Amino acid sequence: MRSLTHKNVTWHDDPAPTEQVLAELQKTYGFHELDVEDCLSEHERPKVEEYDSYLFLVFHIPYRARKTGRIIKEEVNIFMGQDFFVTLHRGKIPILDRLWTDLEESTELRQEYLQHGTGFFLYELMRHFFEDVFPLVDSIRKELRRMEEVLFESDEEIDLLRDIMNVKRNIISMRSILLPQRTLIATLEHKNKKFVPDELALYFDDILDAIERQWALLDTAKEMIDALQDTHESWLSHKTNAIIQVLTIFSVVMLPLTFITGLYGMNVILPLGDDPMAFFVVAGVMSALVVAMLWYFSKKHWL
Repeated sequence: MRSLTHKNVTWHDDPAPTEQVLAELQKTYGFHELDVEDCLSEHERPKVEEYDSYLFLVFHIPYRARKTGRIIKEEVNIFMGQDFFVTLHRGKIPILDRLWTDLEESTELRQEYLQHGTGFFLYELMRHFFEDVFPLVDSIRKELRRMEEVLFESDEEIDLLRDIMNVKRNIISMRSILLPQRTLIATLEHKNKKFVPDELALYFDDILDAIERQWALLDTAKEMIDALQDTHESWLSHKTNAIIQVLTIFSVVMLPLTFITGLYGMNVILPLGDDPMAFFVVAGVMSALVVAMLWYFSKKHWL
């Protein structure tokens, strides 16, 4: 666990908290044992718990997995008192690492972020977290525009359905992550005045506005991906019907020809069986049938 102190405020951060580390923090700051258990469990629901000497928060950060491109969440547990700030999570979070490095290297930044107390630092931390959500939303919108161009401006359909389902899954994941955070930020804005002063309400309202904008963009993206999926399915259905139509016409045209060739292939005496011109007569009849059937299909607009 790493620690950074400015004046009377200390920030502890641990990307892989163990039971021993949590026991030491509990002994030092008097954390409730249920909160310690929450830090050891996975996929805890976002929440805010207020105690006499500290505030306990659980919230989720969306990020894109490098290998799969899938949007997943990272849980962050925060203990916040008047003079301490503890962040616990599983694995490294790039924005936390950047912020830690910046504060460690710059005295001015430490003063800017920590001199106003832990409530203001909580605002700055969450502002950084949710500002990083906008690039994720923008990447989803870019993927939607790309698929729209492929769907409407070219005949290429390879893996398009898979792309649509991947983007749809990411939109669902983003919405499921952001929905609880709206309630969490609203709770910080209107309650917990002991650790989040009234003058910070406007700051947290700004974060809430950012989440609402992201939610609105995701709503639009959800409608677009649903429309693209319906359009893609309609396009595939139309193309399949066109292929089936061609194959059906081919089968119908070949049916009388197959009948005639099969009839004259029988080992019996048939009209014109001994005539040397029989082949040309039969071939002429078959050609005339093909032309007549194609003319009829064209007249009916089946071609």
